Amino acid sequence: MCWLMRAVRTRGFLVLGMACQVAVADDLPGIVMVELAGLKGVQGNVFIAVYDSDATWLGDDALSVQKVVIADALDGDLVRTELQLPMGEYALSAFYDRDGDGELDTNFIGIPKEPTGLSNNAVGKFGPPSYSDAVFVLGAEPIIQSIIMRDM
Repeated sequence: MCWLMRAVRTRGFLVLGMACQVAVADDLPGIVMVELAGLKGVQGNVFIAVYDSDATWLGDDALSVQKVVIADALDGDLVRTELQLPMGEYALSAFYDRDGDGELDTNFIGIPKEPTGLSNNAVGKFGPPSYSDAVFVLGAEPIIQSIIMRDM
């Protein structure tokens, strides 16, 4: 009977251990390496907003906003940074804060006056790009989002 109890106990620990590994894997963040091009010779900050739904896309309710100091993140002609996020679907928007006020300046009809870029280099037609054009899936493997900053 003793060997049977040991076998049941061992299998129980193995199952428990495997369940804990799965739970821990779900809690591990994925890594998005963001490369911003088109900012050669500029100084100041870039802001990167992370969205996780069509309902919040390009609005004030971003999941997170990261301020990137260009001088600290410049690597040749690229500004590079990393975002750690739970695995899932996301879309990014970035803008170069040309005047240093921390806000994206737009004209009277909402077109950006400062350089902007979106994940997947999504570009809109007669308005902003859709969330589905900019969305990407973040899994366990790190991914790179290479974004070209454009001045409208």
